[in-house]
Parts: sequence; C-alpha cells; structure tokens
Amino acid sequence: MLKKNVIAAVTTSLFLLSGCGSKQDASKGNFQTAIQDYLNTKTGVCVMMPAKEAPFTLQKKGGMDFINAPEKAAALVSAGLLSAKDMDVKSAFGNQMVPGAQYSLTDEGKKYLVKGGAGNMGGWDAFCGGKYKVKEVENFTQPADMFGTKISQVNYLYEVDDAPAWAKQPAIQAAYPSVQHDVTGSPGDKAVLVATNDGWMHERLFKSKGG
Repeated sequence: MLKKNVIAAVTTSLFLLSGCGSKQDASKGNFQTAIQDYLNTKTGVCVMMPAKEAPFTLQKKGGMDFINAPEKAAALVSAGLLSAKDMDVKSAFGNQMVPGAQYSLTDEGKKYLVKGGAGNMGGWDAFCGGKYKVKEVENFTQPADMFGTKISQVNYLYEVDDAPAWAKQPAIQAAYPSVQHDVTGSPGDKAVLVATNDGWMHERLFKSKGG
C-alpha cells in the first residue's frame, strides 16, 4: 500500500511540474515578464526640456529653432512645470538684444525633473512621471536563430499607471504628441526578445548587459 502511495505521489508531482512550463518557453506569459522587466528600467512618460537644463532663455520670435522650443516652453509653463519671466535676451544672430523670456523650474517641476532624462546625445533634462505597464501580449513570431541567438518579435499593448496630471493637459499633448499617444487609448509597441539561459530578455537589456 505504501509503495502505491509513493508511486502515486511521484506521478502527481511529475504531472504538476510538466504543466509549470519553463522560463525559456516562447509564451505570452514569459514575454510579458521580459518586456515588463525592461519597462521597469524606464522613468515613465517624459517630456524633454527645450534646453539642456533650467534656467534657460529663449527669444520670442525668430532665431534658429529645430525643436519648436517656444511652443514646448509655453506648454511646460501652462502645465506648471516651468515659470516664465519676460526679459531681453541676446539674439541668435548678431549681438543685439531682442524680446524673450527666462524659464525657471517651479516647485512642481522639481518633483518630476530627471537629469539627463531626455535620452538624447546632449543629455538634456526632462520631466518624467508614471510607470509603463504591459497590458497584453497580442502575438509573437516563432523563435528563430539570428547570428547565433534565438529571437522573437513581439507585439504588445501597454498603459501608463499613475500618469501625472500634467501629462493629460491638452497643451502638453499638443507640444509633445508622444505623450498623447502614451496616455490615451490602448497604445501598442513592438519588442525583440532574446532567449538566454535565464529566460527571455528584451534586446536592449540584453545589449546593456554585454550581449
């Protein structure tokens, strides 16, 4: 009787273990975990400062502007992240003084400031808030070998938990369309995942670890 009970217990354990799956399996659950691990390294929804850091000055009209800096600065003032003080500033062309404004951080802005958070080559500051969260893995390609590494491309939906109030303001969303994309509807994105001995990993995390 004891022998039968032992056999039954072992059989049940093997059955349960076989149903648990492995971290190396190509599954929506494993892929969702891998993508979330990567999203956890991000600082949330970010809007780039229209200068490397505050305080900074901008002329109101003219000048060389490739990033719509006056519009972005005005939106950040409207959102309460920056304050503006009218003053004459040096023209982008020549040495004459022209109408402009100086922009400084507000107390609210200091709460969300991330040094170098813009992620550009210049290391500009940004305002960031909220947390990206995988909502659903929609589908994925069958894992395939590429340059000695097994990869899969995944389509997924995400959302932003605890999005700051300023990210929902029309002025911010108009000046920074990516914010509107992130905090409204059900935004989607793609990810390339890499199979490792520890399970699946987002390609960017894989590369950051020397892969």
